[in-house]
Amino acid sequence: MNVFRRSLLYMKRKKGQTVTLFTLFCLISAFLLICFSILAAADTAAKELRTSIGGAFYLRPASGFDLEDGKMIRSEGGTSAITDDNIREIMEGGNIKYCNALNYGYAKSDALDFIPGEGFNDGSNMGKVAAMNYTSLADQFIENKLELTEGRHLTKKDKNKILISEELALANQLKVGDRVKFTHAGLNKADGEYRDSIPIKNAFSEAEIVGIYKDKTGQPGEAGTPTPGRKENLIFSDHNFLVELNEQKEGEYKGEVNFYVSDPLLLKEIISKVEKMETIDWGNFALRENDFQYKEIAGSLGAIQHLIRILIVCASAASMAVLILILTMRIRGRVHEAGILLAIGKTKKEIAGQFVAEVLGVFLAAFLCSAVLSYLTADGIDNMVFGGLLKTSIDIGAIETGFAKGTEVKQYLQFDGSLALILLLGQGVAVTAAVVLSSFKVMSLKPKEILTKMS
Repeated sequence: MNVFRRSLLYMKRKKGQTVTLFTLFCLISAFLLICFSILAAADTAAKELRTSIGGAFYLRPASGFDLEDGKMIRSEGGTSAITDDNIREIMEGGNIKYCNALNYGYAKSDALDFIPGEGFNDGSNMGKVAAMNYTSLADQFIENKLELTEGRHLTKKDKNKILISEELALANQLKVGDRVKFTHAGLNKADGEYRDSIPIKNAFSEAEIVGIYKDKTGQPGEAGTPTPGRKENLIFSDHNFLVELNEQKEGEYKGEVNFYVSDPLLLKEIISKVEKMETIDWGNFALRENDFQYKEIAGSLGAIQHLIRILIVCASAASMAVLILILTMRIRGRVHEAGILLAIGKTKKEIAGQFVAEVLGVFLAAFLCSAVLSYLTADGIDNMVFGGLLKTSIDIGAIETGFAKGTEVKQYLQFDGSLALILLLGQGVAVTAAVVLSSFKVMSLKPKEILTKMS
């Protein structure tokens, strides 16, 4: 009778011990597979954070516009503006992937009825315009407050293109591809009534609707908001649109200019260089940074990896000790069997080989089950461990082409076949070593000593 057949017969005869050993192996293997998968997933998440747009800094002139009591007013600081030359100098510093320059204004159209706000009348029938290079980089879209439902985003190449809200499109029976003629406007309040501060119209622009967005927050607008201040009336446009309406000068930006860096770890270094630029009058400009919570996320990932490494070491050591104890007790109870096998001419090497074959057989079956278990639970564990991490919704494709890919649910923790194979081999070696160590005391006895113990 060969070694493998004897091993199968023993496992069949000792079902209780076999089930106990199988359960132990299954739990250990599943735990190690999940732990190593989490380590790999944390490393992937950390690399993705750094290789994606992981940070930004915002340069704002002190003459930014604010809406106060229905009026568009300049904040303190005069009439300073960021120019294309300023932007070019900053971009030449390197490690900046995108720049999104913003300007704001008002627009109205005889073809549009805006969603009424407080004190609505013909004079206040206008919308606020946010002009920028890339609408996909607007804070509202990055923070997932707004979502593009039809068409595409605006890019730097666009001229006289706009995005409007679903509510505004529905109220005026507009769709993607329609063209609307606008004129410039301004808002003030006199005698308790909102009015257009530009009664004589001499600037016009015809814009094409290329996208429609919806509000995902579900929150109503603030009470007492005038018509152009309502979020449903916000129009996103390219800069040429406001230039034609005489709402901005070409190449000048009195709104915020956002710079997105290639690596969040370089953010402070880049900002330090920008702050040393003598061509920017820092008395009229303010600068702030945003690493999209990279430090917090990286810290969380590092803590997860550190904890998992500790768990792996502790679990491996404890599992090895328990395994050796169980195998030692198991093999010591087989002195009688070993003596009979020696008596019929079997060598110690063959007997040890049988012990190894029995345990490895149980281990392989248990590892297969644990691999299936790890695969089935990967989604739940990923959500539990990485679900709390901030996932920005910056869409690189939308920046480049304007076409959003939609919300993509990123799963960092995935079952890795190559990792499973490495763990299988590593655990197989450890199990073999545990069997050899456990059987050493019995196998070191001479045949006469084993037969004496039998008697």
